[in-house]
Amino acid sequence: MRFLLFLLTIGLLSSSANAQIYPDYEMRGAWLTTVVNLDWPSSRNLSVDEQKRELIQILDGLQDSGKNAVFFQVRSEADAMFPSPYEPWSYWLSGEQGRAPEPFYDPLRFAITQAHLRGMELHVWLNPYRAHRNLDLYPHHETHIAQTRPEWILSFPSDNGTYVMLNPGLQEVKDFIEDIVTDLVRRYDLDGIHFDDYFYPYAPAITTEDAASFEADSRGIEDVNDWRRDNVNRMVRQINDAIKAIDPQVKFGISPFGIRKNTDAGTTGGEGYHLIFADPLQWLKDGTIDYIAPQLYWNRDHEAAPYEPLLNWWAAVSNEHNRHVYIGLAPYRLGEPFNWSVSEIGAQKVINRASENPVHGSIYFRSEHVLNNPQGLKDSLTTRWNARPVLIPPMEWLPSYELDAVDEFCFSKTDGIVHLSWSAHEKATRFAIFRYPEFTHLDDIQFDSDMAYMVGLTGGTSWVDPKIVQGSWYYAIRPVGRNSELGSPRIILAR
Repeated sequence: MRFLLFLLTIGLLSSSANAQIYPDYEMRGAWLTTVVNLDWPSSRNLSVDEQKRELIQILDGLQDSGKNAVFFQVRSEADAMFPSPYEPWSYWLSGEQGRAPEPFYDPLRFAITQAHLRGMELHVWLNPYRAHRNLDLYPHHETHIAQTRPEWILSFPSDNGTYVMLNPGLQEVKDFIEDIVTDLVRRYDLDGIHFDDYFYPYAPAITTEDAASFEADSRGIEDVNDWRRDNVNRMVRQINDAIKAIDPQVKFGISPFGIRKNTDAGTTGGEGYHLIFADPLQWLKDGTIDYIAPQLYWNRDHEAAPYEPLLNWWAAVSNEHNRHVYIGLAPYRLGEPFNWSVSEIGAQKVINRASENPVHGSIYFRSEHVLNNPQGLKDSLTTRWNARPVLIPPMEWLPSYELDAVDEFCFSKTDGIVHLSWSAHEKATRFAIFRYPEFTHLDDIQFDSDMAYMVGLTGGTSWVDPKIVQGSWYYAIRPVGRNSELGSPRIILAR
């Protein structure tokens, strides 16, 4: 009822208040999960052509729902969804670890190209430490790190087999993770590096498996749990430094468990600080990440972890330390066994956009639950919550560059349908299209503040206006840089 009353109120709001409902800049992301074939590929038996068609279909659907970023999982179990010099091809791609696609193609390069064509950022999603979720499920390839460097491995017996991870206490492991990340940053035109929440495992929990490493190199830290958190902090710092040394515009972010400590927001749930030895507040204080994406997978009325107090805490600490916060939302809970209503997701978006401290957007777990939700979440996003395109918020601490206008800008118009085209731009990663109403005076256009007139975002050099327009309308095309820099506009009057 509270959400319905809010919706009725929206129609009475002023245009300035409406800016909170439709912000000019917002991260609108989705996690695209490859492990266990959750999102893509849907089967380990797909042909290369079927893999490509399926990935295009997913990206088309995300674009239609207003998403402007995809977080593509390329390393889930010390493996690779791309040709890696360090790790074998993923079992989840072909059904056999170490087997390349036939005929050969690079899924990551294909995904980056297709996402950029749709005006979307692509962040490469890696799990830093996990080497195998269940050792009994499939055999390792001979090049897998558990085979080549067994002295780097910690193993945990569990009810479902054996969990295998890289030992965070070893400097050699940090260097290995750095090698994988820097290889990606050097070879691919990616927008960000993204780590998920699996540091030390939730279950089975680590006990004394790393005792020898702690004894050999405690760094003067007396408590093993503090030492484990310091291991993670050191790895995060090393990865961020390595990324920025190669390309300072590549973003680095992490999606931690939604509760750091219960004392932060008055919750009573599990705590990532103790469960997996992750301290996101330290990363924010140190400035070793560009964004935090806490997984707030609870509803507003959850007894142990209600949504809004957690949201407020994460927004406050992110703002205090001048970093972006993108809230991890849980459309997967719209189905069994949780059976949330789609209005819960809508209400959470209202809370985010109205937050006292800035919330810079959200990321949905996961793509399948955005696109194929029976309650119509995709339609709600398309027609309401993401009804107009927006850019991802720029990060003021990262470099920005001036972009000149495109050299050429042309149009054709047939039966009210406007086709726009323009020249390529060497420094642009995408292009923003603006449409100004008929009878607008050119001198009245405020290019740096009229973001509400943005109607399209693409990585290509042409665009068709979905709106049938009559009369004369001004269009502007502006190149966009990786840090959402808006270049100089080129204007045309489409008669």
